[in-house]
Amino acid sequence: MDEGQDGGKQCVKWGICGLGRISQDFCTNLCSLSKEMHQVVAVAGRSAERAKEFAARFSITKSYGCYEQLAQDNDVDIVYVGTIHPTHFDCCMKMFEYNKHVLCEKPLTMNATDTKRLIETARSKRLFLMEGVWTRFFPAVVKLKEHIAKGTIGDIKLVQATLGKQPSKRNARHYDPELGGSCTLDLGFYPITMASLVFGGGRPESIKATGYLTDTGVDELASVTIKYPGNRVAHLCYSFNLNLVSTAQICGSDGRLTLSEPFWCPTQLQTPSETLDFPFPKPDLDMIFRNGRGMVYEAEAVRQCLIEGKTESDVMTLDETLVIAEIMDTVLKQLGVKYR
Repeated sequence: MDEGQDGGKQCVKWGICGLGRISQDFCTNLCSLSKEMHQVVAVAGRSAERAKEFAARFSITKSYGCYEQLAQDNDVDIVYVGTIHPTHFDCCMKMFEYNKHVLCEKPLTMNATDTKRLIETARSKRLFLMEGVWTRFFPAVVKLKEHIAKGTIGDIKLVQATLGKQPSKRNARHYDPELGGSCTLDLGFYPITMASLVFGGGRPESIKATGYLTDTGVDELASVTIKYPGNRVAHLCYSFNLNLVSTAQICGSDGRLTLSEPFWCPTQLQTPSETLDFPFPKPDLDMIFRNGRGMVYEAEAVRQCLIEGKTESDVMTLDETLVIAEIMDTVLKQLGVKYR
């Protein structure tokens, strides 16, 4: 990292791995921040021409037609991996091979076995790795954790979270097992991680999942009940083809905390005594994904970790990432989803 005006190492130099919509939103956010704090210095994709177009759009100096070239770039401090999730494992391992720190989109990999291997590799090489659970860094979620910690709603016994979207046009990737299609991996990840946040990131006592698969063998809807130690329960539901009320309710002996829709990228928290709003930082930017402006919180949190010399985030730990991967493995097995 380059030194800031105070002589300390402040500026993080990013490489972008992948040219899709999520990478575009993340890059838009990075480019809105001070260049003394964040700089995007290189981008890579499977197509050299498309990478060049991406670089021109965001005024990025270097572009590459393969991911290994990005990994070899000595100007890059950390790589944001925004490719489709079946490629996450290989992309991350390639970055680790050349000693690059990594922020990888969720889910980190397709299964707990690969997740464990990535974590072990990052730790053995003392490289930063974080799964891109952007939800954790939204101010509304930070405030939620504060209320949980100080016991605002007493003894928490139940988390209810639903997430469902009915698209105007069916997304082919969602239904293609070769491309990692899965409602659990794509949408269900968010209710599952919300339950994990509330109940401290530990392993559950039991998991019961029911739902159905499409003709391609991909889960389209699921209802999941997770029981945690201390008689604490999470009831979660998610769907690719139904418009569900996408909120998260945390219920305790003395009241309820509610993250308003969309709970996975929230701007409002309801407590027993008030409703709190958390507007996005200015300027307003044109985003592809709903509330995509919130990626800025995650980016700055990663920068702080690197400045402090951390190899993982205290907010989204690698141990919890592995637990969540294990939960999703169990859910997919119970639903009957199989990948080659």
